[in-house]
Amino acid sequence: MPATKRRSSLVIIFGIVGLFWFAFHAVEYVFERYEALGQMLALPEPMGLGGLFDLMPQWAAIALTATIWLGLLGTILLLLRDRASVLVLSLTLLAALVTLAWGVLAMSQGLTALGNVQPLFFGAGQAAMVFGLWLYARTAKRYDVL
Repeated sequence: MPATKRRSSLVIIFGIVGLFWFAFHAVEYVFERYEALGQMLALPEPMGLGGLFDLMPQWAAIALTATIWLGLLGTILLLLRDRASVLVLSLTLLAALVTLAWGVLAMSQGLTALGNVQPLFFGAGQAAMVFGLWLYARTAKRYDVL
């Protein structure tokens, strides 16, 4: 009888938390970037990232987009117990660090708040979430949970 690995409940917890985090930002992204959808169902003001994308340089907007969508893919792979989640979350971490770097630059130039979004804290929150997911996925892969 072949031995089967029991699914760790921590994989499910980390995967669901990451999935909600990045799915929320993905919905925000879609509503912000596609005006027709944004006009049909406007998001409440505290949730809108419109001002953030408008003032970001192109390289930072690309990094934020990569953070959101690669993070969503990485957490889905984590829930599916795929070892590729470590690689995808590594790329997501790099993109999140670029977004964080823009947040630091924006703060140093006096841009502390864009509506209800503070660029430095937003970038730091993205980077912290991705770092935690990446660290857990890497550890789970090392201990053969993934």
